[in-house]
Amino acid sequence: MQNGRILRIEKLSSFDGDGLRTVVFLKGCPLRCQWCSTPESQASATDFGVVRRKCGQCFTCVQTCPENAIHYNADIDRFVTDMARCSDCRQCVAECPNGARTAYGYTATVAEILKEIAKDSIFYYHSGGGVTISGGEPFVQADFLKDLLRGCLLQGINTAVETCGQAAWDHIAPVLPYIDTLFYDLKHLDDDAHRRLTGVGNRRILENLARIDAQQRPQRLIVRMPVIPGLNDGEENLRAVGEFCRKLTRVAEIQLLPYHRLGMETYNTLCRPYPLAQLASGSEDELRRKAAILEEIGLTARVGSF
Repeated sequence: MQNGRILRIEKLSSFDGDGLRTVVFLKGCPLRCQWCSTPESQASATDFGVVRRKCGQCFTCVQTCPENAIHYNADIDRFVTDMARCSDCRQCVAECPNGARTAYGYTATVAEILKEIAKDSIFYYHSGGGVTISGGEPFVQADFLKDLLRGCLLQGINTAVETCGQAAWDHIAPVLPYIDTLFYDLKHLDDDAHRRLTGVGNRRILENLARIDAQQRPQRLIVRMPVIPGLNDGEENLRAVGEFCRKLTRVAEIQLLPYHRLGMETYNTLCRPYPLAQLASGSEDELRRKAAILEEIGLTARVGSF
């Protein structure tokens, strides 16, 4: 049975599909979106962070590490981990007297995750909820994803997947029969702009969405667009997204997701600069006006998720 790289599991979410849901965040993503709110999900390997306000600079982590992978960087006043040398033994986390060190990511089997998911089955039953697999990008771990979703369906648990669509088609196609709801991100319709904002172009993303739409499978297909002020929220791009989706046959709705900066603290913990630190969120009225543009095109639009 497949092993997977897990970031974390969140219980009783009401924002990631119908009803109350358990959300399993997987590690690994091919995109580097400037507004990413979970930078700790990007790498498949474990990430180590330091909560600066807790760090007493006692050098216990440096002295404890058997691989000599941790050193103090005076230029940024932080303890930095050389991941090329790190063996992921996590002694630095266990021995830190102030609990300042954090490890992001762990390995688990499908059976272990299914056991955790099953603990909340009564909530799924009474709320019409289920399980949502998010990331990172779930299709990075396509075999693990398929086995996990199949296990959920065998237990009668509704399934949803959140994807950026940047994956090989032969990774996506075998998993589709096990997905009840697919949330598909569209960030920008211009290939060059998409590359500037996320690190990759959008050709494969658009092609995969069109191929999924042509499959005529029974699952619900919902497009999500993160609305980032000044980067992808112009009317030209909004209409381009709308026109692309209008040509598809199975898109149930487009959800406009407001920009937020909830990941800033994690960037700080990872000793990474947050690219959009000065960017403010747009107003709800502005988002509603953008939703109205999509509705004029003939689509069903929603501000926010569920």
